[in-house]
Amino acid sequence: MRSPTHPRRRLLISGPIIACSGIWVVGPDARAATSDTPAHHARHATAQGAGPIATRVAPAPPAAETVSVTGGITTPTGVRNTTPGGGMMPVQTAPKSRSEVTRDFIAKKPANTTVQAMLASMPGVSYARSDPYGQISRGIMVRGLNYTQVGYLVEGIPLTDAVYLSPDAIGGSPDMENVSSVALTQGSPDISSPAYYSVGAEIRTTLRDPARTAGGLLESSYGTWNMKKEFARIDTGEIGHTGIRAFMSYSWSYNRFWQTPGSLTRHHVDAKAIKEWGNGNSAGVTFLWGHYTSAGINANGSANPTKASFEKLGTSSLYYNTTYTPGVGSYWPLARLRNDVLAIVAPVRLNLGSGLKLSVTPYFISWDKWTNYGETISQDHSYYGTHLVGPLSLPDVGANGRQTVEVVDPQHQHTLSLMTDLAWTRGHNTLRAGYWYSYLDMTERANYAATSAQGLPANAWGRFGVTTADGQVMSGWDIVFRQQTNAIFIEDTYTAFDDRLKLNAGFKEVMMQRWVSNLIPGAATYKNGANYAEPLPQVSASFDITPNDQIYVNGTTSFKAPDRSEAYIDIYDAASPIPIQGHPQDMKPEYAIGEELGYRHNGLVHLSAALFNYNMVNHDVLSTAFVGGSLVTAPIILGGQTIRGAQLEIGLRPWHHFSPYASGSYVHATTDNDFKVGNDVLPTAGKIAVNTPAFTGAIGLAYDDGTYFGNFNLNYIGSRYSTFMNDESMPGYLTSDITLGYRMPNLHVAHATLYRPQFQLNLMNIGNNIYYAQAAGLTSNAHTMTGLHGTTIAGKSPTYQIGGGFAIAGAITVGF
Repeated sequence: MRSPTHPRRRLLISGPIIACSGIWVVGPDARAATSDTPAHHARHATAQGAGPIATRVAPAPPAAETVSVTGGITTPTGVRNTTPGGGMMPVQTAPKSRSEVTRDFIAKKPANTTVQAMLASMPGVSYARSDPYGQISRGIMVRGLNYTQVGYLVEGIPLTDAVYLSPDAIGGSPDMENVSSVALTQGSPDISSPAYYSVGAEIRTTLRDPARTAGGLLESSYGTWNMKKEFARIDTGEIGHTGIRAFMSYSWSYNRFWQTPGSLTRHHVDAKAIKEWGNGNSAGVTFLWGHYTSAGINANGSANPTKASFEKLGTSSLYYNTTYTPGVGSYWPLARLRNDVLAIVAPVRLNLGSGLKLSVTPYFISWDKWTNYGETISQDHSYYGTHLVGPLSLPDVGANGRQTVEVVDPQHQHTLSLMTDLAWTRGHNTLRAGYWYSYLDMTERANYAATSAQGLPANAWGRFGVTTADGQVMSGWDIVFRQQTNAIFIEDTYTAFDDRLKLNAGFKEVMMQRWVSNLIPGAATYKNGANYAEPLPQVSASFDITPNDQIYVNGTTSFKAPDRSEAYIDIYDAASPIPIQGHPQDMKPEYAIGEELGYRHNGLVHLSAALFNYNMVNHDVLSTAFVGGSLVTAPIILGGQTIRGAQLEIGLRPWHHFSPYASGSYVHATTDNDFKVGNDVLPTAGKIAVNTPAFTGAIGLAYDDGTYFGNFNLNYIGSRYSTFMNDESMPGYLTSDITLGYRMPNLHVAHATLYRPQFQLNLMNIGNNIYYAQAAGLTSNAHTMTGLHGTTIAGKSPTYQIGGGFAIAGAITVGF
């Protein structure tokens, strides 16, 4: 959300003014001043580009109009130094808890970081940063809900693996140089949101608009762990007098992993074009493409040790084997990822007159992902589904009749969708109705790639799979997943008392059909599926006590259909005719009812506080482990859950170039039901939810005088339980980051001008703190105990994702 300039900003003015991105501009040049292009910098920046901005425009002599503003600056990276809290607390008006970061914060983080890492300091957030740059981490929790329950929207579309609900952190997600803001709604999503799976929070990433004048940006970054990133962006400016403007960028990045051998390579393209005409009419298209590959990291990062293993071996417990041993599957190069993402979104917004506004947004997402890991299989005693097959086409079988192979798990997913909504404003009332349609098609057929004498297969991405004696390609699962979603909504907003009071009520119905097949021979469940129809009412109210103070209350509902194909079919492995993972019977969707009560104050000091309560049914959590040699991430049904808590955010507007920020939250999340283990149950009712810290907090301090800048961020995550019985836990931890930077004056080279060359240094995890980031393999109980029916239930140690690593990265950026 764009932050309006606060009325207390010092202002000396005569004549009309327009508020644009926190900077007050006078007269006919106001529209041009919203641009962040270098041409605009040249017109409006001082010689040093720092300090107050002063603009003098004389539209009609002899009357001159003058504005004097403190705090605003102009930079090629989009930093304005106008957002409170150093870019971490813009003004919010929605009647729900919402936090946000803007360019003032985003531009000062490492160039190769991710959207999820941007939110680590937000209230209610527990972010498991398992690598210094935040690239491979998916472990974001918001008010006790994991990443599969958090909506992830980019330019309004859900850029998420729609089957396994894994947010795309580094594939198709935009380069951070092109991101204008990242907003986190800690409660339920907006009624028009296409993130149907968002039981709780929702993340919205917004790209910058193309600049109105031609220019561009170049950036080169280098850092520890062989980090390299090259980024280039070109803005066309307005093309002729067509009203069309566009930008395109390309980036390449590479880095090694801190905790294991291996590396990650990424190629990425962002492009966006906009056409505007008339009063509020626009059409555009956004194109996102990404390709990355990595080796030495599986789908959940490095190896996940138990607490005993980690405390004994330290970070060496994270390693897969660094040397190849025939017949052993844990050779590190066999743990690989590859991700190819293409997303196209084409929004059209029309002002139809008479208070009618229409929005139509078609989009398409293509997602191709490979998740590979090592295993060993038998030449003569392997199973294809339930069928014993052999001999297999294994070229280098050991003395024990087994050979190391790479399990290749390719997933090909395509989504085509259309979102529409029509709003009608008449007097104090706005009525809005909308419809969303989405069709998804996914195929996922695993195979086994035999390794050479050096431990690597001929092809890691699906060709040359191991075959049976009759020529069939061996596989553990052969999945076809299709999903059709229809959603309709209607809402009405009424305003009164000069728009100080806003009342809103809405209703949404989501109807979903799923068809899932497993084509493995002998599969007990060949075809399965489900139909869901969920009513989702919402109500909210807000009241502006003063121009600077607001209170709000809301009541919301949300749901998530079961994620993962494992919710419907069984998963097999070559080692056994018995499924290594059976699907739950009649798994029901999660459903949540939530309430919030909040207060905001905007001024020199911004403050936001909220109380919240959620009641959930059919709540599930994810647990990851190797079962029978196969990597399995399974949903575990816990039943009901109650979440209550409070959060607080405080930020200061730039004052003498300083902007402090602080946030904190308290979350009390408990399980409502006992947990069934075999024919017995454990007394888990009333126990604290796993991976959910009671306390989280962050402090930040930013400085920016236009020439010198920097910030400091400190994050605290409290202790968390890793078993449903709360008999093993992870200690709390602290991490801290520092940014230092310098902007030069404009440079004139030949006939070209380089705008504000900038040098930036980022230090991540400056204490080199190694910590338990989150529990990966959850268990019901770590210690043996007796169930409620008298059965002895053996304990099993949970496994952990380990976070940490210190890194330094430097970047040189210049506008042109």
